[in-house]
Amino acid sequence: MLLSGEAGIGKSRLTAALLERLTGEPHTRLRYFCSPQHTDSALYPIIGQMERAAGFAHGDSPQGKLDKLDVVLAQTSTSNQDSALFAEILSLPNDGRYPALELLPSLRRQKTLEAIISQVQALSRENLALMIFEDAHWTDPTSLELLGRLVDQISSLRALLILTFRPEFTPPWIGQPHVTPLTINRLVRKESEALIDRVIGSKVLPANIRQDIIERTDGIPLFVEEMTKAVLDTEGEKGAERAITAVLLTELAVPATLHASLMARLDRLGPTAKEVAQIGAVIGREFSYQLLSAVAQRTGEELQATLRRLSDTGLILCRGSLPEATFVFKHALVRDAAYNTLLRDRRQNLHLCVAHRLESEIADHLTPVEPELLAHHYAAGGSRDKAIRYWREAGERAVRRAANREAIENLRRALSLISKQEETVERWRVELGILSLLCPALMGVYGWSGEEVGHAVERAAEIARRLESSADLAPSIANLWHFNVSRGRLDRADEISSDLRRIADELHDPEITLQAHHATWPTRWLRGDFMDASREIDAGMSLYDEHRHRHHRYVYLGHDPAVCALAIGSTVQWALGYPEQAMRLEEQATALARRLEHIPSLAQALSLSCELRKELRDVSTLNDTATELLALSEEHGLPQFRATARMFLGWGQANAAGITLLEQELIGWKQMGLKVYLTRNMYLLAESCLLAGNWTEGVEVITEALAGNYILD
Repeated sequence: MLLSGEAGIGKSRLTAALLERLTGEPHTRLRYFCSPQHTDSALYPIIGQMERAAGFAHGDSPQGKLDKLDVVLAQTSTSNQDSALFAEILSLPNDGRYPALELLPSLRRQKTLEAIISQVQALSRENLALMIFEDAHWTDPTSLELLGRLVDQISSLRALLILTFRPEFTPPWIGQPHVTPLTINRLVRKESEALIDRVIGSKVLPANIRQDIIERTDGIPLFVEEMTKAVLDTEGEKGAERAITAVLLTELAVPATLHASLMARLDRLGPTAKEVAQIGAVIGREFSYQLLSAVAQRTGEELQATLRRLSDTGLILCRGSLPEATFVFKHALVRDAAYNTLLRDRRQNLHLCVAHRLESEIADHLTPVEPELLAHHYAAGGSRDKAIRYWREAGERAVRRAANREAIENLRRALSLISKQEETVERWRVELGILSLLCPALMGVYGWSGEEVGHAVERAAEIARRLESSADLAPSIANLWHFNVSRGRLDRADEISSDLRRIADELHDPEITLQAHHATWPTRWLRGDFMDASREIDAGMSLYDEHRHRHHRYVYLGHDPAVCALAIGSTVQWALGYPEQAMRLEEQATALARRLEHIPSLAQALSLSCELRKELRDVSTLNDTATELLALSEEHGLPQFRATARMFLGWGQANAAGITLLEQELIGWKQMGLKVYLTRNMYLLAESCLLAGNWTEGVEVITEALAGNYILD
């Protein structure tokens, strides 16, 4: 059920009414709440639901939280591996009770989403499940992907999923037969009248006041309710203790706006209540009693009495019991109204107080805090350097979880703050570090050769040229090399590998020298300069140490340099006329990649093994290798290697089905903006066409390839 409507229209009120009606009916409730402060916090609503289900309390030790988590997961017989994934997304350390998971970020993300879906499936088998996902317009990209998977499967589950959202959000599932969209419209006059009557109870409103409320609220239930209450609150000001009389009310004014209405109600509660509401608004729509107490610095009795007054008015809602309670503003608009009454200096000071308190909780191991939340408060508090630091940390954490879209937004926020700083060496170094994280995230979303990637890597190269040679420049320069090779710009790639060599020579750094060779032998090979490629490979291998350079596959180009050297070396030796040596190097590359247990390195070795077997016309071995590569790339989310595997399989079939497969993957290759290997892939298609007797199509492909549009620069 897709429940849409503008702010204040009553989406949450409807879901609350449904829950009330289902009281006593056997079912499992799963409630998820999105937040405007967490639109780039991966799986934020899912994490919140799990923390509430497990009963996490402020001050629980990590081990205590793990114990509570185990109790919840035991109800659905969750596997140890899935339990480890749940502990990880809850930022809980694995104390040895779960298996250690050595997974690539993309696979870790995939398995995490699968574990969450499995949990929902298990719960729906035990009982009917009601899932309410509120404010989906504020959801993060990873949660949105999870919702897509859940919507695809929901028709086969004993479950109802309700999503609420504002009109600016466009759900991608409209039109599916098991999806029902419902738009909540504004109240007509009769309905507004009924709502006013419900609010005033036995009291009396004169016709002119009632008419004024109806006209100014324009059929939005929240506005009707709040403005009516604002009028009723003036009863105390007039000194009446009983029902409001028509005589008194004719002297009253209906607030001109919802904001004015809410402010009038807060003002009447007194300065203490207004201040507490403002502090809560700075923390967010939802705030804990402990954090509020730490920031407000008021006695427990005074603060609790004030919170009760705010709750009695309906402006905030209480969840749980003190001191573990959390409070939620009745509506986001109520929170916004309280927040907007703060003067700039006071607002900044409160944001800094909240940030400092959250930092102290991290230091005291009281609770995990998302770095993006700290960044938000420090940015709003005017502490730019700390905001940059935490935006970067949030981006780095998202990259590790393969939440690339969240990583991109967090890192771009950091860059936005950096752009306001003076151009200094220190600024450039910080910016370069952030760009080195941003580039791989952009590659994960837009492909190796996407335009967005180009902007980021070029900016990184521009900064690197301004800085003195240092080891921390090398990864960014390597990213730039990777981008240009993917776009087929081999001349530019040669210049960049020369930059790496210059830095290595100036620093006398053999590790960067290894990467300078690593950035040279592929371009020599792609140009057909096999002798020079062989020399570069030999020079790189003379520097390589499997243990000492194990981190290189995570820092440079995403794969192990020795696997690359051996795999490319096999095709180089074949081209030079040494087939036996070529096959020996191929075996060594694959064996090393398997021993390292590094998936991208193994994918590269298998891909180049297919290349060699194609040249050797060993179709049987090629098909076996391409089949393994396809399974590996599909399991671990490696789209370029998946396309490569399918094209080699198409070539190996040498029939109409194989040609169709090649044509499909060639279109996808072009759409990814990849020029590297493009002429090779066109050759595979052309040869398959010729072998199948499709002379005309084969000649057309060859003509296109020779036209020059795809020839490497």
